[in-house]
Amino acid sequence: MKSNVVDQPAKAEGDRLNMKAYAAALTDFVKEAEAPLTIALQGEWGSGKTSLMNSLKASLVDAPDAPYLGIWINTWQYALMSNPEEAILNILMGISGQVSVFAKTSAEDRKRFLGKLATFAGSACSQFFTKQFGIDFKKNIEEWNGPDAETAKSGVENLKSELAAAVKKALENAKGKRGFLFFIDDLDRIDPPVAVQILELLKNVFDLENCIFILAIDYGVVVKGLKPKFGAMTPENEREFRSFFDKIIQLPFAMPVNSYKIDDFLMDSLTDIGYLDDKDKDDKLREALTFYSQHSVGKNPRSLKRLINYLSLIRLLIERTPTQEDDDDFKTWKDVLFALVSLQVQYPKVYEALLADPDFPAWSEAFEQKWRLPALKEDEKGKLEKMEEFDEPWEQMLFRFCRRDTFLEARAINISRILNRIKARIADAKQPVGDTVEWLSRLSAVTSVKSEPEQTAAPEEFNRSETLKEFRWHTLGLRPIPGKKGWETLLSDGCYLSSWQARVQTNLLCELWAGKKTYNDKADDGFLTEPHFHVCHDGKSFQLKIGGEFWGNWPKEKYRGIDFSSESIQADLAAAVNAFCAAWAPLGITPAVDKNIGHWKEDIWYHASIPFKNLDDLVSDDFSRKLRTCLSAVAAAFASLLKYRIPVDS
Repeated sequence: MKSNVVDQPAKAEGDRLNMKAYAAALTDFVKEAEAPLTIALQGEWGSGKTSLMNSLKASLVDAPDAPYLGIWINTWQYALMSNPEEAILNILMGISGQVSVFAKTSAEDRKRFLGKLATFAGSACSQFFTKQFGIDFKKNIEEWNGPDAETAKSGVENLKSELAAAVKKALENAKGKRGFLFFIDDLDRIDPPVAVQILELLKNVFDLENCIFILAIDYGVVVKGLKPKFGAMTPENEREFRSFFDKIIQLPFAMPVNSYKIDDFLMDSLTDIGYLDDKDKDDKLREALTFYSQHSVGKNPRSLKRLINYLSLIRLLIERTPTQEDDDDFKTWKDVLFALVSLQVQYPKVYEALLADPDFPAWSEAFEQKWRLPALKEDEKGKLEKMEEFDEPWEQMLFRFCRRDTFLEARAINISRILNRIKARIADAKQPVGDTVEWLSRLSAVTSVKSEPEQTAAPEEFNRSETLKEFRWHTLGLRPIPGKKGWETLLSDGCYLSSWQARVQTNLLCELWAGKKTYNDKADDGFLTEPHFHVCHDGKSFQLKIGGEFWGNWPKEKYRGIDFSSESIQADLAAAVNAFCAAWAPLGITPAVDKNIGHWKEDIWYHASIPFKNLDDLVSDDFSRKLRTCLSAVAAAFASLLKYRIPVDS
């Protein structure tokens, strides 16, 4: 077992991303191509351009009876610690120097070539030659180029003729070779204007017979590099940018990122590092991991490797935790942990928001104020409410959060889909979203890179987890279910409260039932609402925040839900909502009920906040009686709507 995936270009024999067919087609094209020719491998940084070049080099240069001589230039290494002028001269000398090796040129020939290069580069390179070779540029220029240097052919023509002679001689020495393949790598790692200058250099100097150039560069780099010349790209001048690119590049080849088979790559790599074992290799988990990666890091190999290495370190940390509970939870939540780390890698600002406020389905006004979210216009809100990804209140908070950053705004739908899937996964396991996300985020935070100063919250004056455990026992009266990992209590005649929450940290999640204890009972209906309890301190007083929803579509296996728009339900629906609001009278509060009843996927949402001066009041007998009475009345209010559920087989 290994602990990481090395972030290096794949060797020629590696094909874990299903690139073999594309490499073979491009290889066949180059084998029969007429030179001069320039091919651009286009793709974002880390998309596999160097790996594809390795494959081409293996087939066309390194293989027995390969048709080409090969020269590899890493432009970033040549440009390292150099100014733009020196970088360009370094690259030019690197290319020509390797050609000279194949040509077996004499020392005199190399000296003459330096003269041609000096004439081409002009007086700006005088200091460069003096520093590199100890040559007095002004003193030797006439000796190198002859007494008629001023009237001789241009520097470009002189240099091209010298290079053409070297190429010809090299091919004479290497019998059976068609020409040279020049692999120019890492142009996207150097300053874009310098990259554009290198492209112009290749066009003007190396447009030679028997020479094919394969460049690793993205069109976006060219656009940035041409900004000093053409200004910012607009619809009016876009043709100028494209014309420049087309003049230099005869064949653009876009990296087939969307065709990469990342599910095999992910499963194999995660197994290699020990994050997954043989028991985890099922289609459901494969689909989940692929979904999360496609909606975050995408199919970029470099980003995928970074994600895998993060997970490897987190796994090693978890293995060294002393409790069996942590180990069991890790085995249960591998997919959700993968999703959170995917957010950390690709959307670090969203991940930071989750660290600060892990109960994202409860994001509301406090979240809005904390992050100073921009307001929505009425027409914008209307459009969002028609979208599945942003029709719930917390999703609109997410959209407003993403709007603060152009990168996040463009990917807000993907982020919403990831969080919704996390929410559904945790809900299916009958666990609270906030607690589960908080625990997993705390584990993964070790690999987090902060993108902005951390939002610091007011120091807590209490242990939230211990407070909620006391609240569960003393106020709600929940007791362990013999032989099962759950809690339940009888609130009133026919009204039960249960909880299947494994760990209590920031929220206490319960289920309110009418007519039976839990979903494990054989009755066909009865589950009413899913209240969750959250204790916080706002700097003035403690607050018990209660939120929940009436699940009009539960149980999913038996019912489609309730059609809130039908005429037959309207009177009972209005009466149920009024009764629900009146149910909180013993506590002297009026809960907020979502006004768009029926729009939120056939559920009714509500939340309320109850202030306390101290925590003793929260677990007092008086408050316990009042709260249990309220919850019983809530059950009675919604029970009248159960008859409107539509069976699946109806």
